[in-house]
Amino acid sequence: MAKPVATRGFARERVLDAALELFADHGVSATSLQMIADRLGVTKAAVYYQFHSKDDIALAVVKPVYDDIEHLLRITETLPTAEERRRVSMSGLVELILRHRRVSSVFYGDPTVHQLLETNPQYRDIGDRLTAVLLGPDPDLPTRVAVSLLSAGVHGCATDPSIADVDDSELLKILLDLTKRFLEACVPTH
Repeated sequence: MAKPVATRGFARERVLDAALELFADHGVSATSLQMIADRLGVTKAAVYYQFHSKDDIALAVVKPVYDDIEHLLRITETLPTAEERRRVSMSGLVELILRHRRVSSVFYGDPTVHQLLETNPQYRDIGDRLTAVLLGPDPDLPTRVAVSLLSAGVHGCATDPSIADVDDSELLKILLDLTKRFLEACVPTH
């Protein structure tokens, strides 16, 4: 009797799950396609059948995050004022960072991933659009620093092991409140 074969979509998901676990354990640059294949108990050729390279795997892992950012941008870019766009974008960013907490904890601050995203035109465009919405037109230096600090802080909270026990819904509530208060205190309105 022939061994059942998983559908390609299921196999892709298995590769992505295994890769994410290995990326978390070893970092993206130190994870090889062979390690992913070994984790799955398949040949490296089977992994190549699903993805052409480790970069393709890393981009596929972050794709749902960037799909959510793009959806958020379609909403916020229609808002009438820079302040509304910033407020809604930052709230949406908090929500999506927590929704993708596992991916965020692996990829945020990873220089290999940063370089990969910067050299991919689609992801770079989404990142540039998000930055533009968060900063608003002609941002002064304090606004640039405040937005950077807030973005890094939200990512840091989502990935901080000392608060990993905090339920996502509770952390979301706290971060949304703090984000709102921080923006009101630190970013001038025009």
